[in-house]
Amino acid sequence: MSTMESSKRGGPARNSQRTIWLALIIGQALVALSIIMLIRSRPSAHPQQWNEHATDRDALRLEGADLKKRLESWRRRAKAVALDPNDILGPGSGALTNSITTSTGTVAGEAAVSAGGTCDPNGHPVTAIAPLNPKYLMRPAAEVEAENPDFAQLLAAHANDKREIMLGLTNAVMICKNTTLCWWNGGNILESFLEILERSNITNHLIGVTDDQAAKYLEDRAASRGAAAFKINWFRPNVRIPDVQAKTREANRVSSLKFSLLQTSLQLGYHTLITDMDLVYISNPFNELHRDADIESSSDGFDSMAYGNMNSIHDVSMGWGGGGLYMETFTINVGCAYIRATHRAFAVVKRAADELASQPGWDQQVFNTYLLTQSHGDYSSPYATLRVMDIDKFVNSKRYFRTRRAAYLPGASSSATTPVMVHFNYHPDKHARMLCIMDRYFRGKLDACDKFPGGSEPGTR
Repeated sequence: MSTMESSKRGGPARNSQRTIWLALIIGQALVALSIIMLIRSRPSAHPQQWNEHATDRDALRLEGADLKKRLESWRRRAKAVALDPNDILGPGSGALTNSITTSTGTVAGEAAVSAGGTCDPNGHPVTAIAPLNPKYLMRPAAEVEAENPDFAQLLAAHANDKREIMLGLTNAVMICKNTTLCWWNGGNILESFLEILERSNITNHLIGVTDDQAAKYLEDRAASRGAAAFKINWFRPNVRIPDVQAKTREANRVSSLKFSLLQTSLQLGYHTLITDMDLVYISNPFNELHRDADIESSSDGFDSMAYGNMNSIHDVSMGWGGGGLYMETFTINVGCAYIRATHRAFAVVKRAADELASQPGWDQQVFNTYLLTQSHGDYSSPYATLRVMDIDKFVNSKRYFRTRRAAYLPGASSSATTPVMVHFNYHPDKHARMLCIMDRYFRGKLDACDKFPGGSEPGTR
């Protein structure tokens, strides 16, 4: 057999063998490459280490981008286990604490917006409508605490575990020893409110006392009741009534202080339920909050207009083009309003406070103007989100005694559920009606409120 013949016979076998080996080599290479790519795609067990002393702009930019990625991962994991970031990062952490929504209700806020005006919750880009005016941004909590150490200490001592506080103001007028000064036909509203705090076990409260007579009343009351009694947390604010409010109604003068204190509590990171005293908390209001908006407030509304109604007009003279739609809604009542420590809520409060410090005004009207007025022309709204409290849980006196009277009265046949709060903002005989609500729901006297008319005049329904 010749060499050529031998080569021809063995050639196909050797070629097939080479093909098999080549395929195996390529396959192994592909597997190795896949493994390398998989390893490289996995997050590093050790985050990028950065030089904490670096001042180079490019290096700081890269470090910031890395921190942002790590923070977003932490946010998602914290949300999954219902962890409130304030518990870890503290109230002064700004962007870190205002951009997570958890089961405790922290609102996804404007602080998550990047310098480019966008944020990406769950990977979906969102464009910010407009930047906030820096004038209305909250200052760092550490700076505010340094200027208000006593108030900061009180808030820390008495707030609940969600950093929530009820804040009210009082003076001698609320005691009403001089009936010419109180406008509700007499009665010690302050004493009744203190009983309400105890009955509803609202321990996370602070009462700002603005004069010596009210301070002495609280001191004497505490001494007579003894150390074991329910503790009333009160203090003397270090703020003063603006000069421009000095000659306005007593209620306006006290209310103007409300917004000064509120600015401080919000900047210190405390979500604040601001309260009047001419109301009865039948149960603890903090147990009924949704915590899903910048501002969650009771309403002056006594029907569906409390939430907003769509209505229409028609100008007959314009024929088919004479129609138009509009929204009608009642103002919120800042006598019972839960305000979260967010930049947008703070912007509403500060705008109202600035106006009340510069010209006479009614805090209720001023606050609602800044909260509800839409952006237009050169005016930019604070864009604070609003939740109106359920008007059958947080009830005003017109709804209770007049528009839904048949559901509440007579008490023995009432079909309404027990309210959380009743506010006597519509009736001049405030204290007498407060006492009837307390008798009905605290002491079981079902007919205690049956005798009261729907309006201010006898016989009205």
